[in-house]
Amino acid sequence: MVCIILSGGLSSRMESHKALLPFSASHNFLQHIIDIYHTAGIENIFVVKNKEIDLSGLELEKNGIRILNNYYPEKGRLYSIQLGLLATQGTDFCFIQNIDNPFVTSGIIQQLAAHKIRADYISPDYNGHGGHPVLLSSVICRAIADITDYNKTLFEVLSKFNRFKLLTEDDQCTRNINTPQDYEEYFSGYKTHIT
Repeated sequence: MVCIILSGGLSSRMESHKALLPFSASHNFLQHIIDIYHTAGIENIFVVKNKEIDLSGLELEKNGIRILNNYYPEKGRLYSIQLGLLATQGTDFCFIQNIDNPFVTSGIIQQLAAHKIRADYISPDYNGHGGHPVLLSSVICRAIADITDYNKTLFEVLSKFNRFKLLTEDDQCTRNINTPQDYEEYFSGYKTHIT
């Protein structure tokens, strides 16, 4: 079981790369998400990043994290997912984790993993609202690996497959950080770090 962390976009609304935004005094978004997955027992982690993001100072590869550059961020999210999946070499199950959903918990990850054979894909659901991350089966992983039309969204691809909704009372799975205003709402102590 692997996790692909998506940070390959242009971050045009944020005006700053989300992976490097401070999550706490000691961790940025990317480091925090990696720690949460490690806590949940997921060690095989791939990061698909925009080629302009400099992660060299974090020494992630020394800790077994695979870094993949997206040289074509304009192709969109589905292309980033495909890059990650092609590097995982035929994994059975794969978590898709967005960099702008940093509030993922180890509990949600473990619950999704526990239900992995219930459907083609599994995602949390809070009061009728779909959340993140999404856990894909090998059937969907293969389908995405073969895609050539990047105008499709992940939602359009998943709509052809069976979903298991993991009901949760934790709304953190639905929180996205897409703009400086979003960041300030949840991280007011760090708002000066956004340029």
